This record gives sequence, C-alpha cells and structure tokens, in this order.
Amino acid sequence: MRILAIETATPIASCAVVDASGVLAETLLPVPMRHLEGLLPAVAEMLARLGLTPGSIEGLAVSCGPGGFTGLRVGIATAAAWARAREVPVLGVGTLEALARVPGVDGLVFPVLDAHRGEVAGALYRVGRDGGAECLAPPLVGPPDVVAAEAARHPGPVLVVGDGLTRHGAAILAALGARARAAGPDLHPRAAAVGLVALPRLARGERTGPEALRPLYGRRPVAWPRQETSG
Repeated sequence: MRILAIETATPIASCAVVDASGVLAETLLPVPMRHLEGLLPAVAEMLARLGLTPGSIEGLAVSCGPGGFTGLRVGIATAAAWARAREVPVLGVGTLEALARVPGVDGLVFPVLDAHRGEVAGALYRVGRDGGAECLAPPLVGPPDVVAAEAARHPGPVLVVGDGLTRHGAAILAALGARARAAGPDLHPRAAAVGLVALPRLARGERTGPEALRPLYGRRPVAWPRQETSG
C-alpha cells in the first residue's frame, strides 16, 4: 500500500510518500512556513520526482495535533479533500505519537512540543523497536512541570524529544528526575513518521474518514503564533 502523509501541525511542515518498503520520499517545506502556498505544490513536485501520479496514492495519513490551528486546519482539509476526491482511505495520526517514533528506540519516550506562552504539549509513549507505540499518558497542554509530572507517574528510564526542550528543558528534566535523558530539541514531527505510524493501521483496515478528521488539541486548543517574514 502506497500512502501520502502530511504533517502541518508545527512550523516545520512536511509531506512524504511511504509504502511497505519504507520512506520513498519526503519534502520539508521552507521555514517560515506558508501552509496554504506551499503544501500542494510540494506534494505535486514530490510525486513527479518519484514518477507517480495522484492516482498512484492508495491512502492518506495526516498529523492531527496538538499543534497550530492554521496548520492543522490546512493539513486536515487537504487530506480530507484528497480522500473524498480520489475515494481512498484516510487516517489521522497524533502529532506527538509521530514525534515519539525515534529510530532504534525501545522504551519510554516523552515527546514535547513548545506550545508558546510558557506552555508545552506532551504525551508519554512506550515504544517498541518494531515501531509500535502504546500511549501511557495522553496529550496534555500546560506548564512544562505539570505536563512532565503526568509522564513522571510511570517508572523507568525515559527519552525526552522535541522542541519543547529548547525553552523548557530544565523544568521538564527536573520534573522527570535523573531517569530522564534528552535527545535534543532539534527533533520535529515529520511526515515520514506520520506515514510509518499510519501504514500498518491502514493496511489492517483502520480508517478515520474524511468527515471524522478533527484536530487533537489536548485539553484545550493550542494557538501557535504566526511566523512572520521580513522584507
């Protein structure tokens, strides 16, 4: 099964094509990102580079948040419209679950995104080397120490990933204690990971359905500030 994956929940957007053999291609959109202008041309260019047509896509996966309102809205609307027009299945994937998919990691992973205004979005997963992930603490948006405290309820070494570490790493690691280690703040949700999470689920017949796709905000909506360009 060949699927198109879309990740627009955060300022670094991307699209990818994956199948059972792995990631065929992935394109990162320029930063600062203009979701509306860049997404569909990036998809078209990527498909052309692979020698594929829109009709070659057998399913879609889209990152559903937590994330920025505009990005989530555009990504979900694009995936839903494509699925309806082409009559192919679509599946929503949690942004934090995709971020938790760190190659070679086996154990607890705490993906955390900077939600701005002094808050983060985080969740805790138990990840297997086969790529499977069990959610132990569902997505939550709030102060870094509060969100990390939810993850701290589960014993064992934990790997912390994501740009939430850039501003709030000290508070997050303090709440988790000595058992935590940071993978670095430069890891971002990627469309390739969204696709790899969704692929086996779509193959098993799981579907979200275009009409049922909804942003996942955690306990309350996250509004990422707009990225401004100079000049």
